[in-house]
Amino acid sequence: MNEKIERLKSLTYIPQKEIGWLIEQAELAVKQKAIIEENKLQQDITVKQFRQAQQDIRRLSGESSRYKKVLQQTIKNLQFVITTAKNELEGENS
Repeated sequence: MNEKIERLKSLTYIPQKEIGWLIEQAELAVKQKAIIEENKLQQDITVKQFRQAQQDIRRLSGESSRYKKVLQQTIKNLQFVITTAKNELEGENS
């Protein structure tokens, strides 16, 4: 694209007004293409970050569920130990 712009700049048989317009349009197209490419790159990065966040959420949800189950089992075990200790104390006091 840049080569075409330079070639148009060197032409002398096209009226200056038209060549100026062509050059402006070509330069604008190059700038727009760069912006589009940058936006595409940013979009790809955002999609990757979003997918990573989804994976993290799933992993953390799973960990939370496992911790909850372990905590519930620990509470049951403690309740059993407390009940057993109470029974032993009541047996000793009788």
